[in-house]
Parts: sequence; structure tokens; C-alpha cells
Amino acid sequence: MEVSREQKINMYRSMIRIRQFEDMVKKLYREGKLNGHVQTCQGQEAIAVGAIEALLEEDIIFTTHRGHGHFLARGTSSKNIMAEFYGKVTGTNQGRSGGMYLVDTKRGMPVASGIVGGNICLAAGSALASQIKKDNIVTLSFFGDGATNIGFFHEALNMASVWNLPIIFLCENNQYAEATKREEHQKVEKISDRAIAYTMSGITVDGTDVIKVYETVKQVVEKARCGDGPTLVECIAYRLAGHSAGDLGGYRPRGEEEEWGKIHDPIKNYKKQLLEEGILTIQEAEKIEQEVQKEIEEAIKFAVESEEPLANTAGKFVYQEEVNG
Repeated sequence: MEVSREQKINMYRSMIRIRQFEDMVKKLYREGKLNGHVQTCQGQEAIAVGAIEALLEEDIIFTTHRGHGHFLARGTSSKNIMAEFYGKVTGTNQGRSGGMYLVDTKRGMPVASGIVGGNICLAAGSALASQIKKDNIVTLSFFGDGATNIGFFHEALNMASVWNLPIIFLCENNQYAEATKREEHQKVEKISDRAIAYTMSGITVDGTDVIKVYETVKQVVEKARCGDGPTLVECIAYRLAGHSAGDLGGYRPRGEEEEWGKIHDPIKNYKKQLLEEGILTIQEAEKIEQEVQKEIEEAIKFAVESEEPLANTAGKFVYQEEVNG
């Protein structure tokens, strides 16, 4: 499968954007400048970028509470995401949700769910709608390893298999369900083996290799688009941060995070690959990193300077049934 030089560079830029954005969000949260809950995705950038690069513009994505990277990879403005973190009217949800429930309907991202596994059945419904409408759209559902123990996961895979739906179930296996190591909450060696119960294809791929993720997801997306049904894809990576920005990760074995970061950091490895292939020079890579850093700084400035929602609009966009006396 041919991957152009331009694609490879764009994927590097996108991965850098996600890492720098998440690092900055974590810093801002720890400085007390952001409220609510913040779950970042350092270490999982190759999954977001590779998978979303494999989709068409009209395809639909359902994501999770740890979904900032997915929105950035899809092209949502870092300014609007940052403004949402700050609770401003220029945010993706007009300052009403924070980072766990981002929305970008213009880019086929109807909702990010803060409920573990909560988006999986919604994604199956989206795929059913596409099948009924015959619109040739494929739906992609992101979720973590912990969500594969939830009823939503098994119900959705069962119905997707029965109805042969155009959907990709993509598990971001980052080794931990909040603070519980994967081996402590499930016995299967490969999460992709859970597809067997539903007579569905299951694939496990290195989630730290953006090209492998792209090629794998590209193949199964086209398979689904041709009417050959759903696939469960497991992408193995490691969460290089705590469950949330305030989590110091004391439940991890000493040195585990450092070891994974040294050997399996998706950005370091991809940068090395691009340099060896002659796709980028050191100077070009540094220029990209500096440009992205400036973009993130501008996003913070935009968010800080944006207007707060007015108090009298608190009930706007909330369903309220009128009761006649």
C-alpha cells in the first residue's frame, strides 16, 4: 500500500500536534487553570493519526473521554478544543462540556462519550443507518481495553455481526483500564480474539507504528465499505501519562513507564524512521515542531481571550418539557 511523502509528513505533524496539545493541557490542569476532568492520550498518537488517515471525509467517528487526539487528527481546530477546556463560547460545545464530550459534526464526529464503552452501541446504530440508507459510509468506534469488558461492547459486536454492518471496532489497548493493569481484568491474551465469538475478523497491530495502523485500518475500512462486514482491530500501545491529568500513576511498577517511553514512544520512533528514509531532515522536523508549538500557544491565547457563556443561556440546548398548569 503506497503512502506518499506528503501523507507521511502530515501524519508526523498531526502526531506532534496531539503530543504537544496534550502535554500543554496536562500542564494547565496541574496549574489549576482548567476545571473538570482531563484524560490525555500521550503514547497513543499513532493510533489516532493512522486510523483516521485511513478514512474518507464522509466516514463517521465515535470516540471516548480520551478523545482529544482523535479530534485533532480529524482536523478540529486546536483553538476550539482549547476554548472548550476553558469553558468559552468559542469551544466545540460552546463551553458547555469540557474535554470529555467534544463534538464536531462537520467532520463526522457526532459525540465523544464520557461513559466507558458508551459510544460503541451508538456507533453500531450509525452503521445500521448507513446500511439502510446505502450511503457507502463506514463508522469507526474508538474505545479502550477496559471497555471490552462492558456489555455495550458485546451487544454491539453481536448485532454488527448479525446484520453485517459497515463498522470498525477499534480498541486502543493502552495496558491500563484507569488504574487496573489489563492482565488483571481479562484473561484473553489478545483482545482481538474476542471477535471469534461473533464470527468476526479480529486483528492485532502495533499501535505505536502509525504506518502499520494506517495500512491495517485502510484495508478493513475498504472491506466494510464493500459490504464484507465489521472488524475488531486491537492496537497495542502504552499510555505515557496517568488516567487523568491529576493522576501520578503510583499504581504502575517502578520504571515501567520510562521503559515503554524509551523503546516504544510512537513519535520518537516515527521521527527516526522518517529521517532514515530521507523523508525529513532534522531541520525540517524541528521546524514542524516549532510551528506546532506556536499553534498551541496561539490556541491558549485564543481560549483565554474568548468570551464566557452568559449565565442566562445555561438552559440553552437542554431539553425542557413545558408543563401546562
